[in-house]
Amino acid sequence: MLRCAALMPSGGQPEEELKALLPASIAVRFEEMFPYLRSGRIKRRDRRRAEMLRKAEPVLQRALNPMEVVRFTTNGVRQLTWWLLTAGSMNPFANRTTLVLTDRRVLLIHTDSKQRPRMFANQLPLERIRATAGRNSYVFIRSGREQLMFHGVKRTEARQLRGLLDSTATKKGGWQNLCPRCFTATDGVPTACEKCGEEFKSAKKAALRSLIFPGLGDFYLGYRKYAMLEIIGATLLWALFLSTLIPAVMAKGLEGALVASPLLALLALSHIGDALLTRAKARTGLHSKDGTLPTGDAWPGA
Repeated sequence: MLRCAALMPSGGQPEEELKALLPASIAVRFEEMFPYLRSGRIKRRDRRRAEMLRKAEPVLQRALNPMEVVRFTTNGVRQLTWWLLTAGSMNPFANRTTLVLTDRRVLLIHTDSKQRPRMFANQLPLERIRATAGRNSYVFIRSGREQLMFHGVKRTEARQLRGLLDSTATKKGGWQNLCPRCFTATDGVPTACEKCGEEFKSAKKAALRSLIFPGLGDFYLGYRKYAMLEIIGATLLWALFLSTLIPAVMAKGLEGALVASPLLALLALSHIGDALLTRAKARTGLHSKDGTLPTGDAWPGA
Protein backbone atom coordinates (compact mmCIF):
# COMPACT_ATOMS: atom_id res chain seq x y z
CA MET A 1 0.00 0.00 0.00
CA LEU A 2 1.32 3.48 -0.86
CA ARG A 3 1.28 5.10 2.55
CA CYS A 4 2.73 8.37 1.25
CA ALA A 5 0.18 8.93 -1.50
CA ALA A 6 -2.66 10.06 0.78
CA LEU A 7 -0.52 12.80 2.28
CA MET A 8 0.62 14.30 -1.03
CA PRO A 9 -1.10 17.09 -2.90
CA SER A 10 -2.40 16.45 -6.34
CA GLY A 11 -0.09 18.48 -8.56
CA GLY A 12 1.91 18.55 -11.71
CA GLN A 13 4.95 16.76 -12.99
CA PRO A 14 7.38 17.64 -10.14
CA GLU A 15 5.05 16.17 -7.53
CA GLU A 16 4.62 13.00 -9.56
CA GLU A 17 8.38 12.60 -10.00
CA LEU A 18 9.01 13.05 -6.30
CA LYS A 19 6.25 10.59 -5.49
CA ALA A 20 8.11 8.01 -7.56
CA LEU A 21 11.35 8.71 -5.68
CA LEU A 22 9.88 8.48 -2.18
CA PRO A 23 9.64 5.06 -0.49
CA ALA A 24 6.11 3.76 -0.89
CA SER A 25 6.01 2.16 2.57
CA ILE A 26 6.63 5.40 4.50
CA ALA A 27 3.99 8.05 5.20
CA VAL A 28 5.36 11.51 4.33
CA ARG A 29 3.95 14.99 4.98
CA PHE A 30 4.70 16.33 1.54
CA GLU A 31 4.37 20.08 2.13
CA GLU A 32 6.84 20.03 5.03
CA MET A 33 9.29 17.68 3.32
CA PHE A 34 9.43 19.83 0.15
CA PRO A 35 8.51 23.39 1.20
CA TYR A 36 10.20 25.09 -1.76
CA LEU A 37 8.89 22.91 -4.55
CA ARG A 38 8.01 24.94 -7.64
CA SER A 39 6.17 23.76 -10.69
CA GLY A 40 8.23 22.96 -13.73
CA ARG A 41 11.21 21.07 -12.29
CA ILE A 42 12.57 19.34 -9.21
CA LYS A 43 15.50 21.03 -7.50
CA ARG A 44 18.53 18.97 -6.68
CA ARG A 45 18.02 19.38 -2.92
CA ASP A 46 14.46 17.96 -3.18
CA ARG A 47 15.64 14.94 -5.17
CA ARG A 48 18.49 14.43 -2.71
CA ARG A 49 16.12 14.48 0.27
CA ALA A 50 13.81 11.96 -1.36
CA GLU A 51 16.73 9.63 -2.10
CA MET A 52 17.97 10.05 1.46
CA LEU A 53 14.62 8.89 2.78
CA ARG A 54 14.66 5.90 0.43
CA LYS A 55 18.06 4.83 1.75
CA ALA A 56 16.73 5.07 5.30
CA GLU A 57 13.62 3.03 4.42
CA PRO A 58 14.92 -0.34 5.76
CA VAL A 59 15.31 1.24 9.21
CA LEU A 60 12.13 3.32 9.09
CA GLN A 61 10.03 0.31 8.10
CA ARG A 62 11.08 -1.40 11.32
CA ALA A 63 11.26 1.63 13.63
CA LEU A 64 8.13 3.66 12.85
CA ASN A 65 4.74 3.02 14.39
CA PRO A 66 1.87 2.21 11.96
CA MET A 67 0.37 5.74 12.05
CA GLU A 68 3.65 7.68 12.39
CA VAL A 69 4.31 10.28 9.68
CA VAL A 70 7.68 11.61 8.47
CA ARG A 71 7.81 15.41 8.32
CA PHE A 72 11.39 16.14 7.27
CA THR A 73 14.79 14.56 6.77
CA THR A 74 18.36 15.75 6.33
CA ASN A 75 21.86 14.45 6.90
CA GLY A 76 24.93 15.75 8.68
CA VAL A 77 27.30 14.92 11.52
CA ARG A 78 26.24 14.23 15.08
CA GLN A 79 28.46 16.04 17.58
CA LEU A 80 28.62 16.67 21.29
CA THR A 81 29.96 20.16 21.95
CA TRP A 82 33.01 19.05 23.95
CA TRP A 83 34.11 16.72 21.13
CA LEU A 84 35.07 19.79 19.11
CA LEU A 85 37.93 20.42 21.55
CA THR A 86 39.31 16.92 21.02
CA ALA A 87 38.50 14.96 17.87
CA GLY A 88 36.37 17.49 16.04
CA SER A 89 38.21 17.16 12.74
CA MET A 90 38.04 13.35 12.84
CA ASN A 91 34.44 13.13 14.00
CA PRO A 92 32.79 13.12 10.53
CA PHE A 93 34.49 9.80 9.77
CA ALA A 94 32.56 8.05 12.54
CA ASN A 95 29.36 10.02 13.17
CA ARG A 96 27.69 10.59 9.81
CA THR A 97 23.98 10.65 10.53
CA THR A 98 20.62 10.87 8.80
CA LEU A 99 18.10 12.85 10.86
CA VAL A 100 14.42 12.02 10.37
CA LEU A 101 11.76 14.20 12.01
CA THR A 102 8.36 12.55 12.47
CA ASP A 103 5.19 13.74 14.15
CA ARG A 104 6.33 11.96 17.34
CA ARG A 105 10.13 12.13 17.59
CA VAL A 106 13.50 12.95 16.12
CA LEU A 107 15.30 9.86 14.81
CA LEU A 108 19.06 9.74 14.29
CA ILE A 109 20.27 6.93 12.04
CA HIS A 110 24.00 6.23 11.92
CA THR A 111 25.18 5.95 8.29
CA ASP A 112 28.25 5.40 6.16
CA SER A 113 29.67 7.93 3.68
CA LYS A 114 26.97 6.97 1.14
CA GLN A 115 24.14 7.59 3.63
CA ARG A 116 23.40 3.88 4.02
CA PRO A 117 22.18 2.95 7.53
CA ARG A 118 24.81 1.26 9.66
CA MET A 119 25.35 0.35 13.28
CA PHE A 120 22.74 2.03 15.48
CA ALA A 121 19.84 4.46 15.81
CA ASN A 122 18.67 6.90 18.49
CA GLN A 123 15.56 8.89 19.18
CA LEU A 124 14.39 11.97 21.04
CA PRO A 125 10.63 12.13 21.71
CA LEU A 126 9.32 15.56 20.78
CA GLU A 127 8.08 16.19 24.32
CA ARG A 128 11.69 15.94 25.55
CA ILE A 129 12.97 18.83 23.40
CA ARG A 130 13.82 21.65 25.78
CA ALA A 131 15.29 24.17 23.33
CA THR A 132 16.47 24.49 19.73
CA ALA A 133 18.90 26.96 18.24
CA GLY A 134 21.58 27.32 15.57
CA ARG A 135 22.68 29.30 12.57
CA ASN A 136 23.94 28.57 9.07
CA SER A 137 24.57 24.82 8.81
CA TYR A 138 24.31 24.13 12.57
CA VAL A 139 21.32 22.87 14.53
CA PHE A 140 21.43 22.62 18.33
CA ILE A 141 18.83 20.42 20.02
CA ARG A 142 18.81 20.57 23.82
CA SER A 143 17.02 17.91 25.83
CA GLY A 144 16.70 17.67 29.58
CA ARG A 145 20.17 16.10 29.86
CA GLU A 146 22.45 17.32 27.09
CA GLN A 147 22.81 19.49 24.04
CA LEU A 148 23.36 17.79 20.72
CA MET A 149 25.04 19.61 17.85
CA PHE A 150 24.03 18.51 14.36
CA HIS A 151 26.17 20.20 11.73
CA GLY A 152 27.20 19.93 8.10
CA VAL A 153 23.56 20.43 7.10
CA LYS A 154 22.55 22.42 4.03
CA ARG A 155 21.66 25.93 5.22
CA THR A 156 18.13 25.88 3.82
CA GLU A 157 17.51 22.45 5.37
CA ALA A 158 18.90 23.56 8.74
CA ARG A 159 16.62 26.60 8.72
CA GLN A 160 13.61 24.48 7.79
CA LEU A 161 14.38 21.90 10.47
CA ARG A 162 14.76 24.53 13.19
CA GLY A 163 11.41 25.97 12.18
CA LEU A 164 9.70 22.60 12.52
CA LEU A 165 11.14 21.69 15.93
CA ASP A 166 9.01 22.83 18.88
CA SER A 167 10.50 23.36 22.34
CA THR A 168 8.87 22.47 25.64
CA ALA A 169 9.48 23.46 29.24
CA THR A 170 10.65 19.99 30.25
CA LYS A 171 13.89 19.42 32.14
CA LYS A 172 13.65 15.64 32.23
CA GLY A 173 14.68 12.96 29.81
CA GLY A 174 17.22 12.91 27.02
CA TRP A 175 18.18 11.02 23.91
CA GLN A 176 17.30 7.34 23.91
CA ASN A 177 19.24 4.47 22.36
CA LEU A 178 17.28 2.02 20.21
CA CYS A 179 17.95 -1.70 20.13
CA PRO A 180 19.09 -2.46 16.55
CA ARG A 181 17.06 -5.68 16.53
CA CYS A 182 13.67 -4.77 18.05
CA PHE A 183 13.94 -0.94 18.42
CA THR A 184 13.07 -0.94 22.10
CA ALA A 185 14.03 2.48 23.50
CA THR A 186 16.25 2.84 26.56
CA ASP A 187 17.60 5.88 28.40
CA GLY A 188 20.82 4.09 29.27
CA VAL A 189 23.42 1.78 27.74
CA PRO A 190 22.46 -1.74 28.90
CA THR A 191 24.54 -4.85 28.27
CA ALA A 192 21.53 -6.50 26.61
CA CYS A 193 18.03 -5.58 25.41
CA GLU A 194 15.35 -6.27 28.02
CA LYS A 195 12.84 -7.21 25.33
CA CYS A 196 14.68 -9.35 22.76
CA GLY A 197 17.89 -10.24 24.60
CA GLU A 198 20.23 -8.73 21.98
CA GLU A 199 23.69 -8.26 23.54
CA PHE A 200 25.71 -5.07 23.08
CA LYS A 201 29.41 -4.24 23.07
CA SER A 202 30.82 -2.83 26.29
CA ALA A 203 31.86 0.81 26.51
CA LYS A 204 34.36 -0.12 29.25
CA LYS A 205 36.02 -2.76 27.09
CA ALA A 206 36.20 -0.34 24.18
CA ALA A 207 37.81 2.32 26.39
CA LEU A 208 40.33 -0.16 27.83
CA ARG A 209 41.42 -1.21 24.35
CA SER A 210 41.96 2.42 23.35
CA LEU A 211 43.89 3.05 26.55
CA ILE A 212 46.25 0.20 25.65
CA PHE A 213 46.70 1.60 22.12
CA PRO A 214 44.66 4.32 20.38
CA GLY A 215 42.36 2.93 17.71
CA LEU A 216 41.88 -0.55 19.14
CA GLY A 217 38.67 0.45 20.92
CA ASP A 218 37.17 1.94 17.77
CA PHE A 219 38.17 -1.18 15.84
CA TYR A 220 36.33 -3.27 18.45
CA LEU A 221 33.21 -1.11 18.06
CA GLY A 222 33.31 -1.42 14.26
CA TYR A 223 34.67 1.97 13.13
CA ARG A 224 37.47 0.32 11.23
CA LYS A 225 38.50 3.08 8.81
CA TYR A 226 38.46 5.61 11.64
CA ALA A 227 40.43 3.17 13.82
CA MET A 228 43.11 2.67 11.18
CA LEU A 229 43.73 6.42 11.03
CA GLU A 230 44.14 6.49 14.81
CA ILE A 231 46.45 3.47 14.81
CA ILE A 232 48.65 4.99 12.10
CA GLY A 233 48.84 8.29 13.98
CA ALA A 234 49.66 6.61 17.29
CA THR A 235 52.27 4.39 15.62
CA LEU A 236 54.02 7.42 14.13
CA LEU A 237 54.00 9.15 17.52
CA TRP A 238 55.50 6.06 19.20
CA ALA A 239 58.13 5.82 16.45
CA LEU A 240 59.08 9.46 17.04
CA PHE A 241 59.29 8.85 20.78
CA LEU A 242 61.50 5.77 20.45
CA SER A 243 63.71 7.38 17.81
CA THR A 244 64.32 10.24 20.25
CA LEU A 245 64.62 8.14 23.42
CA ILE A 246 67.04 5.43 22.26
CA PRO A 247 69.82 7.73 20.90
CA ALA A 248 69.49 10.01 23.95
CA VAL A 249 69.82 7.10 26.41
CA MET A 250 72.75 5.63 24.49
CA ALA A 251 74.55 8.99 24.57
CA LYS A 252 73.80 10.21 28.10
CA GLY A 253 72.22 7.29 29.93
CA LEU A 254 69.20 7.94 32.10
CA GLU A 255 69.76 11.68 31.93
CA GLY A 256 69.16 11.47 28.20
CA ALA A 257 65.69 10.08 28.84
CA LEU A 258 64.64 13.55 30.01
CA VAL A 259 64.94 14.71 26.40
CA ALA A 260 62.11 12.39 25.39
CA SER A 261 59.91 13.07 28.45
CA PRO A 262 57.71 15.68 26.70
CA LEU A 263 56.92 13.14 23.98
CA LEU A 264 56.13 10.55 26.66
CA ALA A 265 53.66 12.96 28.25
CA LEU A 266 52.07 13.56 24.84
CA LEU A 267 51.75 9.82 24.31
CA ALA A 268 50.10 9.36 27.69
CA LEU A 269 47.62 12.14 26.93
CA SER A 270 46.81 10.64 23.54
CA HIS A 271 46.10 7.22 25.08
CA ILE A 272 43.95 8.62 27.88
CA GLY A 273 42.14 11.05 25.59
CA ASP A 274 41.37 8.36 23.03
CA ALA A 275 40.06 6.07 25.77
CA LEU A 276 37.65 8.77 26.96
CA LEU A 277 36.51 9.56 23.42
CA THR A 278 36.01 5.88 22.60
CA ARG A 279 33.93 5.39 25.73
CA ALA A 280 31.76 8.37 24.77
CA LYS A 281 31.39 7.03 21.22
CA ALA A 282 30.39 3.60 22.52
CA ARG A 283 27.64 5.22 24.59
CA THR A 284 26.14 7.18 21.68
CA GLY A 285 24.42 4.03 20.40
CA LEU A 286 23.91 0.32 21.05
CA HIS A 287 26.55 -1.61 19.11
CA SER A 288 25.37 -5.18 18.63
CA LYS A 289 27.80 -7.93 19.64
CA ASP A 290 26.74 -10.23 16.82
CA GLY A 291 26.68 -7.47 14.20
CA THR A 292 22.92 -6.94 13.93
CA LEU A 293 22.14 -3.71 12.08
CA PRO A 294 18.98 -1.58 12.35
CA THR A 295 18.23 -2.62 8.76
CA GLY A 296 17.78 -6.23 9.89
CA ASP A 297 20.98 -7.31 8.13
CA ALA A 298 24.34 -8.31 9.59
CA TRP A 299 27.17 -5.83 9.49
CA PRO A 300 29.71 -6.95 6.84
CA GLY A 301 32.59 -6.61 9.28
CA ALA A 302 30.99 -8.68 12.05
